Amino acid sequence: VTVVLLLSACSGGNNDKQSDKSNKSYDRIISLMPSNTEILYKLGLGKKIVGVSTVDDYPKDVKNKKKFNAMKLNKEALLKAKPDLILAHESQKSTDGKVLNSLKKSGVKVVYIQDAQSLKETYASFEQVGKVVHKEKQAHKLVKETRDNVDKVIKSVPKDKPKQKVFMEVSSEPEIYTAGKHTFFNDMLTKLHAKNDFASEEGWKKVSKEDIIKKNPDVMISTMGMSEAEYKKMVKQRGGFEKINAVKNNDIKAVNGDQISRPGPRIDDGLKSLRDALYK
Repeated sequence: VTVVLLLSACSGGNNDKQSDKSNKSYDRIISLMPSNTEILYKLGLGKKIVGVSTVDDYPKDVKNKKKFNAMKLNKEALLKAKPDLILAHESQKSTDGKVLNSLKKSGVKVVYIQDAQSLKETYASFEQVGKVVHKEKQAHKLVKETRDNVDKVIKSVPKDKPKQKVFMEVSSEPEIYTAGKHTFFNDMLTKLHAKNDFASEEGWKKVSKEDIIKKNPDVMISTMGMSEAEYKKMVKQRGGFEKINAVKNNDIKAVNGDQISRPGPRIDDGLKSLRDALYK
């Protein structure tokens, strides 16, 4: 459920690309989105991070940082950490705008990092974070490295395989959610020469079991953090699913949800695991 809430939040907001035009360096940074945290670590600023969100779990060092509930921010708790910079996600303007504006008035720099729903937009968010923290060169290098790795994965896709119809399961309880167009997963499937069964839908979409049966995907992929064995067991217990090609051919896979849902520096690893789920 947390994943869906975060993903749903990510598909909202406008594209206000703020950046800090001063030359001030920041020594006490709070990052309220796991992808932004991972970018900061890659830019060499791990030691300057004093707080992260409650869903942050990478790199391991984040366990030593103060945790904040990014879905329900507490102004007093944030101020107590004495941040000089808070990196928020643009979706938080609508969910926590009042708290963040109040922090701005208290003298804390608050920057909203753009919502990345494609690989191209991910690279832009690297550059945006780099500009805010005055690490433009390092950010540019990170973009180049990540893009090169992503290109290698895309080039490794077998050319002779037919385009497969794919169902991505983002959440199964209490309701089944999938990825439609203008989402990260849809962009990744397109790059890997696969067809998203729900590409006609917009954003993160709730779907019924009947909808999935009707679409009859060739491959079903879970991004929920469960094992492949657990996902197979769950799918095979669903009534009517025995008619689906993916179930008939046992093409029911699971990938690392964090790697492929976070628009951060590990996105090439996420793309690789998605490629392996599709073609191995």
